[in-house]
Amino acid sequence: MSTASEAQRVPSNGADVNGARLLFVDMRVRSLMLRHARQGAVTRAFGVPRADQSRLATMILIGAAAAVLRDLTPRPWPHATGADARIGASLVNVAFRGMAGAPSRGMPLAGGLIAFALLSHSIRPAVAGSAREMRALTAELKAAFGARYGH
Repeated sequence: MSTASEAQRVPSNGADVNGARLLFVDMRVRSLMLRHARQGAVTRAFGVPRADQSRLATMILIGAAAAVLRDLTPRPWPHATGADARIGASLVNVAFRGMAGAPSRGMPLAGGLIAFALLSHSIRPAVAGSAREMRALTAELKAAFGARYGH
């Protein structure tokens, strides 16, 4: 007599095979979903029916759309010259020296040092938080992958 619980039980030596099969099925389903989304986007954007679409036609249509969008975008701004950079640096130096007061007048690049200190102090919590989130995300992904595929 076989029961439903016996039918659902997987032998321990076949866990790797089942994990590999599950991974293959997951990848195949994702591939089919991406294909469906791509075909739907091409149909909506260009009016080409799904039956008439191929990957080559999709790439040609996307390339044509990218060429049109490239012509519509504004040209990049001109790059700053060395003189522009020196003027900007001197303005930052004077602005931050004004905050520090008279004692900073005798110190070269005091404004730049103050700006660097303020910037590093304000960015530090964000960088530390991002590092913590990345470690937690990595641990979650390892746990989820191991739980789903048996490793």
